[in-house]
Amino acid sequence: MEAVDTMTGQPVSPQWIDVSQAEDQRDVIHRAVACLAQGGVVGLATETVYGLVASALDSRSVARVRQLRTGETSRPLTLLLKGPSEVTDWVPRISQVGRRLAGRLWPGPVTLVFDRTMADGLYQRLPGEVRTLVSPSGEVALRSPSHPIVRDVLRLLPAPLVIAMVATRQHLVPITAEPLRELSGVDMVIDAGPTQYRQFATVVRVQDQSWTVERPGVVDAAMLTQAASLIILFVCTGNTCRSPMAEAICKVLLARRLGCAVAQLEERGYMVRSAGVAASNGSPAAGHAIDVVRALGGSLENHRSRRLGVNLARQADCLFAMTADHLDALLEAVPEVEPRTYLLDPSGGDVADPVGLDHETYRVTAQMIEAMLEQRLNQMGF
Repeated sequence: MEAVDTMTGQPVSPQWIDVSQAEDQRDVIHRAVACLAQGGVVGLATETVYGLVASALDSRSVARVRQLRTGETSRPLTLLLKGPSEVTDWVPRISQVGRRLAGRLWPGPVTLVFDRTMADGLYQRLPGEVRTLVSPSGEVALRSPSHPIVRDVLRLLPAPLVIAMVATRQHLVPITAEPLRELSGVDMVIDAGPTQYRQFATVVRVQDQSWTVERPGVVDAAMLTQAASLIILFVCTGNTCRSPMAEAICKVLLARRLGCAVAQLEERGYMVRSAGVAASNGSPAAGHAIDVVRALGGSLENHRSRRLGVNLARQADCLFAMTADHLDALLEAVPEVEPRTYLLDPSGGDVADPVGLDHETYRVTAQMIEAMLEQRLNQMGF
């Protein structure tokens, strides 16, 4: 379905739809979906730049998108997915690093590139011609955008969209729909105004347990490092005694096992955090907690309490609660984290609260936490 002049047979300018002038945005979405379902090529905004999209089930429209794309012809076209939960359907052999990047950065301005040997799931069900067009050099690029219009379009389609950036005569970064006016072979353009970030998405190649930036963009290396890290989270009540001590002691033990300094843990891909189910934000650690942790080689001088948030809990790879009550409160608030949530004590006991008690009680509590952490780190394979 390519728009052509009925007299000359030549391509004509795309149908232009200005979202700001539409009476009902739902009508715009349905028109775009109908165009794509009939084999059309549509210009759509993501949160980064505008691109040309086609249904991944239609080889002719995907071929037009590849013909109109900018950049090296050997690079993969990107498949747009509805959300992070779909990534394992397309890359069943995805590593934990890949899962973390998708889970923590999608929907968002990041494209993840995998070797095609990892993508033996739904990718293999695409038409053969589409697979050749999408990944001519043996790579599969996936993204879940956050722009509401493209997300609504994806929601109504049975398959992903294929998207490509476009070559324009002015070589402009298409942060508005205007550069698409000059293109022939496009059926429809949805003008949703300037994009949110006004720059390209970050393109990240994911290997087994590592990643590299192939094209810098919105998300920088520091944010990627954080998103790819293994996150260990300790939870207590007020986040001034038990969970901060567990956090600080865990950092010492983990650094010792990895042969690095505590300050190097995050660059190595490990983040250790703590929070409280009933904490106020910004309180310092208890004085006795600071003293006993210092004696074990750790530091709580700069600790400030934080209340446990849903996002932090969801992002954590491993959550340790100090007591059964904390565990229940955590799972009541965020039930989906249950498969990776445990009591800190491997034997199933509670870590008693030392708040308001003497230095010796804190020292004994810290030693108990240290012994429990040694066992837990062994179980985690460190």
